[in-house]
Amino acid sequence: MNEALKTKWLWRFAKEDSAMWKNVIKANYGIDELGWWSKKSPYPHGVSCWKSILAGLERFKSLVHFEVRDGSRVLFWHDVWCGDRPLKIFFPIFLGWLV
Repeated sequence: MNEALKTKWLWRFAKEDSAMWKNVIKANYGIDELGWWSKKSPYPHGVSCWKSILAGLERFKSLVHFEVRDGSRVLFWHDVWCGDRPLKIFFPIFLGWLV
C-alpha cells in the first residue's frame, strides 16, 4: 500500500503542472531540465518524505509511458523509445553526424 501511494505521488508530479504542492517540491529540490522529475536532495543525511518517494523513481520510469504531444518535454536521442536503452546507444554514428 505504501509503495502504491508513493507511485501515485510520482505520477502526480509528472502530470500536475500548477499544483501548489509541486511548486513547494520544485522550490526545495529543483527540477530536471524538462520538468518531469524533481532533483534528488544534495544532502546525504536526513530523511524526508519526498526523498523516500524519489527512491522508487527509476522503477516508476521503467513502467510508465507518456504521450509526446508537442515534444517540448522530450529528448529524442536520450529518452527510451524502443527496448530498454535510448536511441543514442543503438545509433551512435547518427548522433555524431547530427551534432
